[in-house]
Amino acid sequence: MKELHLKIDGMSCASCASTIEREVGALDGVTLCSVNFATSGALIEVTNADIQTVIEEKIRELDFFVVEDGSDTKKSENTLMKFSISITFSIFLFLFAMGPLMHWPSHQANHYIQFFLALPVWIWIGLRFQKSVLTFFRTGRSNMNTLIGIGTSAAFLYSTFITFFSELSINLGLTQNVYFEAVGFIISFVYLGNYFEERAKRKTKEALDSLLKLSVKDALVKRGDEFVEVGISKVVIGDIIRVKPGGKFPVDGKIIEGSSAVDESMLSGEPIPVTKSTGDKVFSGTINGDSVIDFKAQKVGSDTFLAQIVHFVEAAQNNKPQIQRYADKVSSVFTPIVITMAVITFCLWFFLGSEPIWGNSISNFIAVLVIACPCALGLATPTAVVVATGKASLKGLLIGGGEVIEKANGIDAIVFDKTGTLTLGRPEVVEFKTFGDEDSQVILKDVASIEAFSEHPLSKAVINYAAKSDLKLSEPDFFEVHKGKGIEADIAGSAYIIGSQKLLEEFEIDLSEDAPSEKVGSFIYVAKDKKFVSKFVVGDKIKPNAKEMIAKLKARGIETWLITGDNEIVGNAVASELAIDQVVSNCLPLDKASHIEEIKKSGKKVAMVGDGINDAPALAIADLSLAMGTGTDVAISASDVTIVKGDIEKVVSFIDLSYGTMKIIKQNLFLSMIYNSLLIPIAAGALVLIDGPLMPPILASVAMGLSSISVVSNSLRIRNLI
Repeated sequence: MKELHLKIDGMSCASCASTIEREVGALDGVTLCSVNFATSGALIEVTNADIQTVIEEKIRELDFFVVEDGSDTKKSENTLMKFSISITFSIFLFLFAMGPLMHWPSHQANHYIQFFLALPVWIWIGLRFQKSVLTFFRTGRSNMNTLIGIGTSAAFLYSTFITFFSELSINLGLTQNVYFEAVGFIISFVYLGNYFEERAKRKTKEALDSLLKLSVKDALVKRGDEFVEVGISKVVIGDIIRVKPGGKFPVDGKIIEGSSAVDESMLSGEPIPVTKSTGDKVFSGTINGDSVIDFKAQKVGSDTFLAQIVHFVEAAQNNKPQIQRYADKVSSVFTPIVITMAVITFCLWFFLGSEPIWGNSISNFIAVLVIACPCALGLATPTAVVVATGKASLKGLLIGGGEVIEKANGIDAIVFDKTGTLTLGRPEVVEFKTFGDEDSQVILKDVASIEAFSEHPLSKAVINYAAKSDLKLSEPDFFEVHKGKGIEADIAGSAYIIGSQKLLEEFEIDLSEDAPSEKVGSFIYVAKDKKFVSKFVVGDKIKPNAKEMIAKLKARGIETWLITGDNEIVGNAVASELAIDQVVSNCLPLDKASHIEEIKKSGKKVAMVGDGINDAPALAIADLSLAMGTGTDVAISASDVTIVKGDIEKVVSFIDLSYGTMKIIKQNLFLSMIYNSLLIPIAAGALVLIDGPLMPPILASVAMGLSSISVVSNSLRIRNLI
């Protein structure tokens, strides 16, 4: 069994992806076909890789195209270019159709000018819509493009006939109104929506690129008696590799010589480095501290932990189920019904109608198609999304698009990472105690002066804490680092030992005065002249609005979870303080994703809120993902929503916005459909049965415009949701 990863261009809605899945999946040798409309990616499992040519031919038969990866940016630029050209022509069309030039230079010449302005928009910019119409007649498959193509083609061809065959059209009884401007504006706004959609689609690839940037291209590998730099692809299992201070570990392995503090925040999300020594495992992408480390390679290439995370995120994004947009669902049924009704209308008027037979038949046929043109239906979702995303951006929320808002609807469980999400994400002194009759300010000044000569992250927390008291620091007379344990120093005539409990015990310092701390974090013990005098607790403070945010979510009936890479003591303490429902600790990146899968299997629709590289798999597998804007690029890129300034309270704002927006989108769809449902029979001439008038195409066009106005006006109410 082999996997093919293809990028497919030309899809306009979720039903296009379904068509490809169905048709390609039916080919001999294809065991699975999964197409993701949001990413334009296809995962196809085949029994033989040689079948790829057949698959690509089938995709072309369906009027889609297999393209090279990396074409997203060019496609987006091309879409924006076509919109710019189309809207320019449309503005001129408006000036000649309804603006100050509507009677210039003459009635007939005005129509000719409008024709030549609308022609490139219809036949070039709108070519894919016209192709969709041909595909519909050839295969019976329809989508949103089909509706747009039928509506714009009907308006354009009717207007063209009126323009070039004016006398004949008058003899046939056709009204002398043209609809060229409608063709221009419909196609223009569809392209504008496509442009924003394509920008959102690029997020998945950006996330994977950010992950890959964590890896290194070269490694210092032992060859003979010296270390030489080789390409990462040439590293094999068993190689001895050296990593200098501040360097990244190129592959996974086990330390054989050296001791250092390693920044593993990409795995655990915790800001405090982990002390590693001989026999400990190291992982690709993590960062070495202040000492040289030699280690033996145990996993290389696609087997490294970082590569597994990349693969997991890619697979999760590709296989994430797509929720079809309501308009796409409607269009698949609506299009053939409208065409059928238009044909029936023509036939009834031609064979049973009154004079003029041709005039009434064609006019009513066009009226049905024009009034059914999906202007309001096409605007129902995009206008609401534009207003919602615009309002959200002003409130510090960046939303990937309408599908993201739709995914947030019905969330009943939210999983939070701890560090950088619920907490500030940086080590701070949360408690400082002195014992005996020692002067706390003297102890703080001396310890901060000594820590100023250390590179350890906990040292910076102590220095920052001392800075709040405006203490003037001095230089120690003696300074020695005990790797992985702490510092020994002399200052102001006193001998200090600062570090872990283990270090003080090695110097036989009596710690009997030590009292349990109510705070959770890393402990720094301080001995002065062989006497235990002080203790610092360095932890990660909870964000000010976190508790209130959790309470609001629970009030809305949403279950809250804390899944963290930190230990149980820290995890339970944070969960208890915030009143979070469930807590899981000691989780690696893929563990977090597994737990979210379990929550989903229990029937919950799950959102994930995180900020680190370690959160990427969990963000990818969740039904909805939100990332702190203060976090890593990969977490932000892999998420559906970015909370720009890391304000955790914005989670509630987004939930409220999504619920309200979806309600308005449904109202919009109802408003657009009610016009079609009620006015199509009238356009077909139903009022004649009660001696009423016929609806000319011009009135159908006005009704179509009114439906669009009602949809846009309703969408503007979203500005008041948050």
